[in-house]
Amino acid sequence: MSFSKQQLDRIRPLWDRMLSHPFLIETRDGRISDETFATWMRQDYLFVEAAIPFIAGMIPKAPRDHWEPHQSVIAMLLKELDLFRERAEATGVDMSDIQPSFTNHAYIQFLMAAAQRESYAGAYTVLYAAEKAYHDSWKVVREGLSEDSPWWPFVENWAGDDFAGYVAYLETEHDRLAEEAGEGLRQRMAELFELTTKYEIAFWEMAYTSSDWPGIS
Repeated sequence: MSFSKQQLDRIRPLWDRMLSHPFLIETRDGRISDETFATWMRQDYLFVEAAIPFIAGMIPKAPRDHWEPHQSVIAMLLKELDLFRERAEATGVDMSDIQPSFTNHAYIQFLMAAAQRESYAGAYTVLYAAEKAYHDSWKVVREGLSEDSPWWPFVENWAGDDFAGYVAYLETEHDRLAEEAGEGLRQRMAELFELTTKYEIAFWEMAYTSSDWPGIS
């Protein structure tokens, strides 16, 4: 069994908890409130913005054959920002003066720390886990959401064939990095995979509950 599949099996209860989160289920069933979905849109827009310097921070550590794929990912993220702005305009979601929630701020700092402080294989694990989580999560939504929904373009973006191919590529390269790593680094990669999954669950929860900064607002 590949390293990536080992990690998924190891944390399967956590992964299943993510995929059964009420935000995803209610979005799938067309029951999510517009304001709840708007909370996710605003916060995820900031997260996608932050993912660009995260990827850029990985490039100096990356092997030569990863440079071009990372550059392509940055272009993909820029298109995702366009998608958020287009959907916001179409649905009347105010995207002005957005501030990160506590959870989003923490997740973004985790990203930046991974790019700067972790090994390349460790940072790549964070990237793979986050993208795999989004692909699997939006596949859940795709199972029931009407194509007439204003949120369907997000499903097309993350549950479609192009993104599936990208996640498959990440998995292949993640496994290759794990094969080349020593036991200590593989253990750290496993820890980062689990941590990223926990952040993904926390992000859905933040959007669902509209939670901001504890003790402040």
